[in-house]
Amino acid sequence: MIIQDKVVVITGSSSGIGKAIAELFAREGAKIVLNSRHNEKGGLHLVKELEGQTEVIYQRADVGTIDGAHQLLDKAVERFGHIDILINNAGVGVEGDFLKLSEADIDQILHDNLLSAVYCSQYAIALMQKHEGIAKIINTSSNRGWEFGARAPIYGLSKAGINSLTRTLAKNYSPNILVNAVAPGFTKTPNYDAFDPKMVEAFLDQTKLHRWIQVEEVAEAFLFLAKNDAITGEVIYVDAGFRLK
Repeated sequence: MIIQDKVVVITGSSSGIGKAIAELFAREGAKIVLNSRHNEKGGLHLVKELEGQTEVIYQRADVGTIDGAHQLLDKAVERFGHIDILINNAGVGVEGDFLKLSEADIDQILHDNLLSAVYCSQYAIALMQKHEGIAKIINTSSNRGWEFGARAPIYGLSKAGINSLTRTLAKNYSPNILVNAVAPGFTKTPNYDAFDPKMVEAFLDQTKLHRWIQVEEVAEAFLFLAKNDAITGEVIYVDAGFRLK
């Protein structure tokens, strides 16, 4: 797929990995629809940053709800007429002590990490089927969705669900809609700023490269999947060799 002038919706794109994806796709000439649930300031700042390169809009919405997902995707269609690529990136990576998690805590993690992808994909596929040509959905998974969630079992559960959703949608909606996922490892984002340095060191020691993954390196994997028309149902791990441990 040629990315130039393609309409790309990126959930959770006001900071971190989502922001890096938006910046990279904008440099490739894609039309960008940004989104966040809370960080409207970051989203609008990114709009200003990208306006000189491409067409870009921002929509604040909680895509972990059906109404929020529809609000975002309707905004994209209203502005650009259709959607070529949906990137389900919204989510959180923080989880407390499993034995102390409340019902609300568990619901929130699944709401942010899994249901957001479910609701956005559900509506996006219906919209994509109305438009000729190949469309794509690329989900953000995690190395913790591969085997187990370690200290964050509900987070791991949500990302394992993303992997299953990716493969099932790819099977059900081929050949016109390709569905894949990118699973980052320990990526240098603000989420880790509050972590104890010894814990961070322990995380990085679990990888074969013994270093942080940069958000730009993760974004490159999304771009690869966006451009390639021969891959569907796959999860690409950008994990610095974590799975080789």
